[in-house]
Amino acid sequence: MKLNEFEKHVPPGVLKRGKEYRDEGRIVDIDEVEKGIYQAEVEGSELYEIQVRIGSRGDIQYLECDCPFDQEAFCKHQVAVLLEIRSMLDVLKAEAPSAIKGKTAQPKKKLADQLAALSKEQLVALLTEYAQDIREVKAKLDLYFLKSNDTEDVKQLVKLIRTYVKRYAERGGFVSYRNVPHAVEGAELVLDKARQAQQDGEFLPAVRIGLCVVQELADLSQTSDDSGGIIGGLIGEGLDLIAESIESADALSSHDKKGLLRTLLQAAQLSVVTDWRVELLEIATDLVGDVDARQQWEACVQRLEAHDGSREDSYFKEKVAMLRYGLTRQIDGEQRAETFLQANIGVPDIREAAIENAIAQSRYEEALRYAQEGEVQDTQKGYPGLVSRWKKLRLKVYRLTNDREQQRELTEAFVSEGDYAYYHPLKELYTPEEWPDVYARVLTALEEEGRWYAESTYTKVLIEEKETGRLLEYVERHPAYIVDYYKHLIGPYTGEVYHLFARHIERSAQNASNRKQYWKVCQIIRELQKAGGTQTAQVIVKELRLRYANRPAMLDELNKSGL
Repeated sequence: MKLNEFEKHVPPGVLKRGKEYRDEGRIVDIDEVEKGIYQAEVEGSELYEIQVRIGSRGDIQYLECDCPFDQEAFCKHQVAVLLEIRSMLDVLKAEAPSAIKGKTAQPKKKLADQLAALSKEQLVALLTEYAQDIREVKAKLDLYFLKSNDTEDVKQLVKLIRTYVKRYAERGGFVSYRNVPHAVEGAELVLDKARQAQQDGEFLPAVRIGLCVVQELADLSQTSDDSGGIIGGLIGEGLDLIAESIESADALSSHDKKGLLRTLLQAAQLSVVTDWRVELLEIATDLVGDVDARQQWEACVQRLEAHDGSREDSYFKEKVAMLRYGLTRQIDGEQRAETFLQANIGVPDIREAAIENAIAQSRYEEALRYAQEGEVQDTQKGYPGLVSRWKKLRLKVYRLTNDREQQRELTEAFVSEGDYAYYHPLKELYTPEEWPDVYARVLTALEEEGRWYAESTYTKVLIEEKETGRLLEYVERHPAYIVDYYKHLIGPYTGEVYHLFARHIERSAQNASNRKQYWKVCQIIRELQKAGGTQTAQVIVKELRLRYANRPAMLDELNKSGL
């Protein structure tokens, strides 16, 4: 089907709606990601993604939309995108260099060369004109000339960030998912300004600018759909820049450090997300060098603990406890730090620090006691992740003390629970004569029904030990896994492999209802061919064509896949 005549194959109603979608500007984004391959987003009841592949002769080789429309034919989103692609290609043809009246078109000069040929007065006039007509140009020029160490200019940076947010916000101030990338453009420009200040050794301005970006984006995160993580990612970059700048700023005066500490603590109190709040508090600890600064930091934390029930926030409590421990070691010394650990042993991170501290000083009985107490406590609370954490620390002690029996018991428990990382260490704890009985126990444990979390370890062990018979039995219970494991079964079980492929393909075809799923069916058939089952694949494809003759989309995918 040719791009220049695809309308002949589209129902009139769908064609009309597709044209309307394009005219209404519902194509949010369209890119040629590779030669002839396009990705687009079209706004309907939600944002839909369209993929198109156009051949060198203008034929539509592939077309897919993830909307729920029954895609036996075209949908309106695809029509809108095809019309846009055709228009784009027509423009490119019109602009392409060509021979006119026997003359060859001259290559266009580079923009840099053209600008270099202008006089200073011409450049000033050109930039002034563009700055007046194009807001983005003015914003970037203003940003270029702002002094990063000027408080008033930092206010201008905040204004720039808000200008972009306001421009792309909807009525009521909310920024939709599709507008978030545009709304943060101002913040990205300002963050670049902070990076430049950091590179120039202006660490104090870099921190101030970075903080203003973090605070503005934190506010934006509360009035936008950041499901794509763009805002959160930029906040993370800003926090990293602040931390790096403070670490590099050894030459900061005592006055500057105090000012930065106050600013960071204020930002932590304004932060609306616990993760960001904790990170700001952690960065601030690098500025705590005396008792007075520590009191300021502690006062801030206490206010946060008392605010909005943060005292009950276990994550916040645990992270703050570790920061307090670090400050105690730094300012009060190791003895006070040891007392702090014992007093806060109920906090998981503190318990782990206490265990590691005891191990480092060869106080193994103490380390075991802390770990065993944690196991009992967190077993009662129903926290299996923490119970495993304490068991692994116990195992570390047993290895250091060469307690072989305890090592065997714990390591086997980890493998039986599905942790493959402990399989080889377990095997090394036994002689070849002892191993078969242990191996049998492990397999029995991994085979228990309902232990889906152990299945990955089970198959890895079977492959490791070349237990192909058992692996075949497993795949027979789960035919969809034949694609993952056929390479280990082909040869001794070739017939069974082809049969399992046939079952998997039949079931997948029955459940398929759109092009994406039809394409996946074709990929399974291609895997069957790779396994050497070309004849079996041919029979299956023939059956699919007969059974689903009324599904042109499936037949089209089979054709495009060369099946």
